[in-house]
Amino acid sequence: MALGLKPDYAEAYYSRGVARHVLGQYEAAIADYDVALGLKPDYAEAYYSRGVARHVLGQYEAAIADYDVALGLKPDYAEAYYSRGVARGSLGQHEAAIADFDATLRLNPDDADAYYNRGLAELKLNRIDDARQDFETALNLAQEKGNAELMERARVRLEDLDRGDAP
Repeated sequence: MALGLKPDYAEAYYSRGVARHVLGQYEAAIADYDVALGLKPDYAEAYYSRGVARHVLGQYEAAIADYDVALGLKPDYAEAYYSRGVARGSLGQHEAAIADFDATLRLNPDDADAYYNRGLAELKLNRIDDARQDFETALNLAQEKGNAELMERARVRLEDLDRGDAP
């Protein structure tokens, strides 16, 4: 209804993009984010959300470019640092990923997922002690928050390290 009444309403395109994203319609979500950004080029959340959709589609470089713009517009955007770190990790850019997880944790020190993913990047760089510390922190924070899925992932990583099975 909002788009019919006010077709230049960037927030309506953004909201429809979010709904399409939730439904798994990533290309359609990206199209809506594109329209929203055409109407409101300084819309950090739309850049971030388009980056997430591109990330899900495996378009890591494009996702990183969107996260970069979102962070340029909103430098304290912890979610954008986190997501850019995950995308960089997917590309094997582990040092850059760690820097993004560090930024995430400066802004959100209780982000268990950021600790876990930083641990994964550290593991790829053979920084076993740092990885262990991050997995332990992730496990503790996940326990506090009742995040059973993350607790299990962190526990498995710690058991792998205890056995000397670090990938």
